Amino acid sequence: MRNLLHANLCRLVRSRVFLFALLAELAYTALVVLVCWDHYATGTGRYTMESVLTAGYGLMGYLPVPTLIIAPMLSVYLGTDYSGNTLRNKLIVGHTRSAVYLADLLICVLASVALDVLYLALAGALCVYPVWGMSGVLLRVPVGQMLAWIAVALLARAAYAALVKLLVTALGNKTAASIAALLLVAAAALVCASAFSEIQYIERGLAGEYPVENGEARLAFWRALVDTLPTGQYIQVSRLDTPHLWRMPLLSLAVMAAGTGTGLAVFRRKDLK
Repeated sequence: MRNLLHANLCRLVRSRVFLFALLAELAYTALVVLVCWDHYATGTGRYTMESVLTAGYGLMGYLPVPTLIIAPMLSVYLGTDYSGNTLRNKLIVGHTRSAVYLADLLICVLASVALDVLYLALAGALCVYPVWGMSGVLLRVPVGQMLAWIAVALLARAAYAALVKLLVTALGNKTAASIAALLLVAAAALVCASAFSEIQYIERGLAGEYPVENGEARLAFWRALVDTLPTGQYIQVSRLDTPHLWRMPLLSLAVMAAGTGTGLAVFRRKDLK
């Protein structure tokens, strides 16, 4: 397993797709930093560091830009194994299918989380001065709350990596997997947008503005959906609105377990010839 992890990590770091993903992440980070400094210079902003840091999971609380960067990176990296017969060669030299699958998954999780941490480190360091100048305070929430949001989002990122690994394993083609992964991100974003709109509508109805049939049950359903989907968790964190924060990491672990178990079952039966 150690040799597999080392070989996979070296292949990823040397790949062009990782370089493109790194540059895209740096460009997105630069955009957020420049906007923050512009708001400071023009006096049009009054937000604090939690808004800057959580922008690493969703732009303006709606568009999961970093996920759009990570999805093709993982798909192309994993799909190359199939097009280049790398997987077959790993099995020939004696590695088990489970070891091969889990090594790929761990590298995907590591790469995804590393890009998030890079954003947090750079945006956090470069936006401290303008945020302090705008608001006179760095955080409006306790440090523990901020750390909890980051931990939940990073765990959701790991769950997303497990789903992409499952998708690539099922399709076995880097082009098809890349397209499918991007479509999955877009579809999840649209579903979450509809879910949040429905949640807002139901909550207003339950508050007495208008009648809502089966409001409690419908609200529970939509809340469970956005809490389960990794994209839903990203967007909730980027909005600083996580009413069920305690259950989100549990659901991410469940998604990881289900995705990994299903992926292993598919990979063990897959013909690699």
